[in-house]
Amino acid sequence: MRKKIPALLLASTLLCSPLFAQQPSPSVKARQLINAGGGEITLKKSVPGIIKITGDHSFNLLSDANARTLAAAGFAQKGRVIAFSHGSFLTGDLLQQKYSADLILNSFRWAGHSQKPKIGLTPKLSKLGDFLKKQGFKVTIIPADQFSRKLKRVDVLAVIGHNLKDPKSIQAINSFVAQGGGLLTATTPWAFANQYPDYSTFPGNQIIQAAGLTYLPNGTAGKAPINIKAATPGSHAIAAAQELSKTLKTLSPSQSSQLIAQLDEGKYLTGTSLTQFMQALDQLEMKMGAIIPSKEKPIKPASNSDSAGLEETIIRARDHINQNAPARFITKIPAADDYPGAIPKNTQRISQTLTIDGKYKGWLSGRGAGAWAAKEMRPTGIYAPPGELIKVTFPEQLIHQGFEVVIGSYGGSLLNKDKWTRYPRLRNEFDIDKTITAAANGLGGMVSIRVPRDADYPPFKITIEGGVRAPLYVHGKTKLSDWKQTIRKYPAPWAELVSDRMIIALPSSYIRKLNDPDKVMEVWNDIIDTAAELVAVDRDDYRAERIVFDRQLSAGSMHSSYPVAAHIGKNALQAVDARDLRKNGNWGFFHEYGHNHQHDLWALPGTGETTCNLWSLYIYENLIGKKSTNTHVAVKADKRKKRKEDYFKNGRNFSRDWSMWTALEPYQMIQEEFGWEPFKKLFNEYNQLPKSEWPKTQQEKNDQFVIRLSKACGKNLTPFWQTWNLPLSDKVAAQTTGLPKWENHPVEKYAKP
Repeated sequence: MRKKIPALLLASTLLCSPLFAQQPSPSVKARQLINAGGGEITLKKSVPGIIKITGDHSFNLLSDANARTLAAAGFAQKGRVIAFSHGSFLTGDLLQQKYSADLILNSFRWAGHSQKPKIGLTPKLSKLGDFLKKQGFKVTIIPADQFSRKLKRVDVLAVIGHNLKDPKSIQAINSFVAQGGGLLTATTPWAFANQYPDYSTFPGNQIIQAAGLTYLPNGTAGKAPINIKAATPGSHAIAAAQELSKTLKTLSPSQSSQLIAQLDEGKYLTGTSLTQFMQALDQLEMKMGAIIPSKEKPIKPASNSDSAGLEETIIRARDHINQNAPARFITKIPAADDYPGAIPKNTQRISQTLTIDGKYKGWLSGRGAGAWAAKEMRPTGIYAPPGELIKVTFPEQLIHQGFEVVIGSYGGSLLNKDKWTRYPRLRNEFDIDKTITAAANGLGGMVSIRVPRDADYPPFKITIEGGVRAPLYVHGKTKLSDWKQTIRKYPAPWAELVSDRMIIALPSSYIRKLNDPDKVMEVWNDIIDTAAELVAVDRDDYRAERIVFDRQLSAGSMHSSYPVAAHIGKNALQAVDARDLRKNGNWGFFHEYGHNHQHDLWALPGTGETTCNLWSLYIYENLIGKKSTNTHVAVKADKRKKRKEDYFKNGRNFSRDWSMWTALEPYQMIQEEFGWEPFKKLFNEYNQLPKSEWPKTQQEKNDQFVIRLSKACGKNLTPFWQTWNLPLSDKVAAQTTGLPKWENHPVEKYAKP
């Protein structure tokens, strides 16, 4: 019988490949040992967070389909650290999957410097302890309050990061690691984002930061279930790039595929190996010709990344490095001059001191589509050249307070799209964790400062060095003469128009001839104020909204969030045409800001793409001066009539036929009968609703909505909604029966006998 080679030994034999004469770096060796053989993990219902790699000697272990890091490792002085972004990695729930079990075992071996290290576990990891004992490991249970005395007895410790509450236990772990101990930790970072405005103080971060790793507070790896793939070692990537440069045209398909697969591994390299890989990649792309995804020549990624072509592989590698490498390793991506855009030659790099508003205003809580809890972005009028370092100097008292420097206007990813007309990811974020923070983006981009939630600081000064001037108009502050004569001519390829209600980011070509930015922003101010009227709030109390125009969006023709995103072209032209926007409006713009006003508490089933249109109707009627019949084709009288008749003719099947436009009809009927005031009253009521009265189930949401709207209208709407077949409980009729009947309501003839 053939003797089975242990996984760790098998991994080490890979180091002898003749394709890569140079000795692999410690991080490459470590990744080979930990990920021996590679594999996938299915997380089922678990939703992991995201880890950012910040150190030269830290490295990725596991990635999701969008190349986000879900597990990583690093060296911390004499010790070793491995971090997982969901608690289930260590609580034992994933140990039934072979690759996950192998990964955990190899992680303990690497972190503990031994095939059979002595392992310490906290009491809540008992299931993991049982598994390790069956594998022959010696396991000691160590409560956190005994770390200072008992960690000396073990080689490696495993903890759930968010369970560490005592600063003394955190200090004991860091001391243990610095002296050569190993650490495995897991946490679900996004679940604790609201508890730590300064996320560097999150206990999970306090024990991994020395290893060049950081849990991010707000990111998740997408909806469950999710499959995670192991990061590949990267040891052959430099040689593969060099070989492809020399022999690309003479290689057989099988030889080419093998080298392309090895090339893809280079995105996980670190330190000097990464620098060498980037140089080899530049030479390869120079030989091929710059790879420029565009509308005319999109890149169509393979459905299976293992069969990716060379152009896709290079894009994926550059994209991953641009998003994950420390700033000093980021270099210019050749496609940057095409998009986001080129900076004229010999453009002066400047040093600019700016005043930043340090008070966070936010938006109404619970508006998921509006990214209500997102950090606020402050424009600077500075553009970071692609691949060049900028330096941002911050006041010392604001370090580690959750501020960020952001390069790039739009954050939507294209990694899940079937074609790319630009690079998949455009925006980079860097934590302000020192007085001078270095930042870079291989594609370049507008520089913004992101202000954390609940920040309440007076205005403060920062200095940005290394950027170029970008057109920036601030409504009420920028002189129109300065704008026309100088500012709109600034060399950056992107510009921003700013008011206290709206910030517009778009390519500079759309504003080079703009003479009236003041009128443009006045229209946008009116749009946002009118939208706020319907939800009954004063926008003075809240943040300015944002909209960004981009070549390709991560979803739809537009999408909501902070910022709202729309395609460049016709939409961008209208966004800066005050006369056109005020005269004709834009259903899409109004629709997306409607999303930003929706609240889950009053959401009826299947109305996510429905109730946002109330804002389209309201803004058209109350600002643009157009009735619904003169807006969107879908709300013209004949279309509405046919949808209503079809719904009732086909059996009023709520679960099957209650769709976007059909669902809008009852809202319109109520508005046409009772006006907008009941909706304003209703939405304001939900704004003020104590948490103790929040509906907890969909049935409670349905019931409360009908009861509250009936009272706001002063009529019993229960028979009307029952005719539409909205699922309601008996208590709705009981609580609305005292209200006057809505005589001859619009669907009364369809009521069941």
